[in-house]
Amino acid sequence: MINVGAPDLLQRVNSLLRGTARKEPNDVERAALSFKASPSAQFAADLLVAIGKEGGVRPHRPAVLRASLKALQSCDGTEGSTFHDAAIRAREQNRLIGRPLPKRAVGSTLLLKGLEADVSVILNAIDLNARNLYVAMTRGSKALVICSPSPILKPS
Repeated sequence: MINVGAPDLLQRVNSLLRGTARKEPNDVERAALSFKASPSAQFAADLLVAIGKEGGVRPHRPAVLRASLKALQSCDGTEGSTFHDAAIRAREQNRLIGRPLPKRAVGSTLLLKGLEADVSVILNAIDLNARNLYVAMTRGSKALVICSPSPILKPS
């Protein structure tokens, strides 16, 4: 997540623990104090949710955060229900469901691999190797636009 201010949060939590803080803790600080007092998957999930509700905070990869929160909330540490097991279940479930493609998406061939759009536009096609060019060329279901200074592509 961006705009979290982790060093400030850690300093504030330590101040609250020492009893030297002047102001009452906010929701994020309360969640951090709960996690510090009793580290668990549920308190970690609560802390991430509280941080996500803060103004200006946003995740880099929302789908990864959602899957991680789901895994944290569904694991209890018993055999077969560890965070690792829950994360694998969430990953496999997401693979079955797939991820939605927004109306317009810009990304590398790695990020768009496995997704399909009506129209695919390939910029700087001459710079792509054969594997990435193939992936890029197979994303469009109705139209493909290739931008290149040369009419003939010779991928490496």
